[in-house]
Amino acid sequence: MRRYLTAGVVLAMAGGLLVGCGGGDAGGSSNEINLIMSNHPWQRAIEPLIADFEQESGVTVRVQTFAEQQMRDKVQLNLQSRSSAMDVFMALPSREGPQFAKANYYEPLDPYVSGAADYDAEDFPEAVRAGMVVDGTQIAAPINVEAVVLYYRKDLFQEYGLTPPTTLDELTSTAAAIKERSGGRVTPIALRGQSAALPFTFGPFLHSRGVAWTKEDGVTPNFDDPRAVEAIDQYATLAREYGPDGVVNNTFTQSSALMAAGNAAMMLESSNEVSSIADPKTSKVADNLGVVAFPAGAAGSRTTILSWGLAISSFSKKKDAAWKFVEWATSAQTQQKLTESGIAPPRTSVAGSEAYTASLGTDLLTEWNEVLTSAQTTGSTEVGPVGVAAPEMRKIIGDAVGLVILDRASPAEAATQIQDGLAPQLAKNEG
Repeated sequence: MRRYLTAGVVLAMAGGLLVGCGGGDAGGSSNEINLIMSNHPWQRAIEPLIADFEQESGVTVRVQTFAEQQMRDKVQLNLQSRSSAMDVFMALPSREGPQFAKANYYEPLDPYVSGAADYDAEDFPEAVRAGMVVDGTQIAAPINVEAVVLYYRKDLFQEYGLTPPTTLDELTSTAAAIKERSGGRVTPIALRGQSAALPFTFGPFLHSRGVAWTKEDGVTPNFDDPRAVEAIDQYATLAREYGPDGVVNNTFTQSSALMAAGNAAMMLESSNEVSSIADPKTSKVADNLGVVAFPAGAAGSRTTILSWGLAISSFSKKKDAAWKFVEWATSAQTQQKLTESGIAPPRTSVAGSEAYTASLGTDLLTEWNEVLTSAQTTGSTEVGPVGVAAPEMRKIIGDAVGLVILDRASPAEAATQIQDGLAPQLAKNEG
């Protein structure tokens, strides 16, 4: 496991590699690139700024945006066909990083980064940098940072005489109290149940109990640990007994819609969703929201830390122009502008700047920034088991936990199903 996501980027990004941009444009003359993005808060924030980049750089950016799964399909089609029609794409290294790296789909960014004198790669926290590395090679540049946090309705908590939960045990008891005291008027907690999306929010239940996805060898699943059974039991109980109807179909879009409509008292979701639930134009509860860290287990509060990145296709014929865009999009100056749209900056200098903290403006955003800053030092960057079959492994986990949510399997049966299902997928890492 550790051989896939390492902190080796520290040396590479500090300037230990070749100076200058390796693998330049084929022909070196084109100044038009094709960018593929997922429909995402970062995408919505960056797109209006691209005209500024085009004017400054002379590079034209052709943008295509898709829903997340459609984006993945489009990106994979381009890469599998070795097409030069795609130059830059949004990437989630924690999901497909090892798989794409093994197929040589990424253009290594180390030479570009080390050759960019003003880029200051060490301005990114180590955990964020490490999440962009596979087998010691930087394959993407970080564009955001997000963590699983707990949002709650301050007005309802005051009405019901409750305080935000700080431990996992309190999380369940608080959900039970909301169900009782609201008389079923409000959903106690919104959380993910959709199979492929579930591991992001389920992971902290495991990690906060001191359990990793795999054992130290990185190829043996850890779901034979009794604490993994406890994590499955608690997550499934929250979803089944205190979550919304149809929770097994829900991901962040449905949870945020419930919260913004005032139909949920708590929401366990990405810090990125603050802009979706707190926009006074679309949220009925924008003035009554609070946010706290993921509740602690025996091992503390070990939330999931995730960063999307921008990657350059190894098949691009316009790599130098592509790097210009990546460098601009992940620069401190651009990230400062993105904070105005609620994008948490992965750069330390921006996150700690007076301009940024002063711009937060509300109690909610101040709390949100404090929670996210703390999470970067205590969280786990492993959104799911690490390996070339990451998407398949997340589905195995999501499917099994989903059966428990639906009361079709016991937590112990689900843990065995996950243990047996992950083993052959993790074995592919050895190939």
